[in-house]
Amino acid sequence: MAVIRVLSYNVRGLRDDFGALTRVVQGAGPDVVVVQEAPIYLRWRSRSAKLARSCGLVYVAGGRSAGGNLIMVAPRVMARGANELRIRQPLRDPIRGVVSARVEVAGVRFGVVGCHLGLKPDGRRDQVQAVIEVANGLGAPGIVAGDFNEPPSGACWRALEEAGYKDPAKGEGEDTFPARGPRTRIDAVLTTSGIEVKEYGVLEHDRADLEAATDHLPVLAVIDVPKE
Repeated sequence: MAVIRVLSYNVRGLRDDFGALTRVVQGAGPDVVVVQEAPIYLRWRSRSAKLARSCGLVYVAGGRSAGGNLIMVAPRVMARGANELRIRQPLRDPIRGVVSARVEVAGVRFGVVGCHLGLKPDGRRDQVQAVIEVANGLGAPGIVAGDFNEPPSGACWRALEEAGYKDPAKGEGEDTFPARGPRTRIDAVLTTSGIEVKEYGVLEHDRADLEAATDHLPVLAVIDVPKE
């Protein structure tokens, strides 16, 4: 088995303190980072790659082509294929999508899926079905990480659980939004059976950096992944 650090983080389009953001990510010592609200406008792919480099990571896939979802990995991690999906949205609604990759760390492979579900319940229900379809295509073991825009009691969390993706905190994790005075839990890393979660929760880091970096708190999952 390999112990792997997975970070999920909504970075609000890099509109806040970039230095604080990179310090937070680097402080987590992650192997895999799943980003929501990555750059989606002018030079979005080069800006996504710059974010990865600034954090000492490698850009794998995502950005506008995946609805603002992005995957970055540490140099020791190998990406064995990646995909970007845009989900059709009503006119004037924010873009949505799914990013996914099959990665290998220390001889073990697992699937990674990143998503940012919408603000409207009907839209979320449609979007989560696309997320589940992508995740099923990667197979187990795997993770789904993202900003679900609803608490653990929501329909999308239940749909993901029924698809085999469990909440390590069993619905009782720490609130993640907003970063200043968090009062709701909408960000998470969900895992399939077979993956042992060693540690899980909001990343412990300097509070000033967390509040300056973006409007969400990052979620860290330290997992053991079995060899195939």
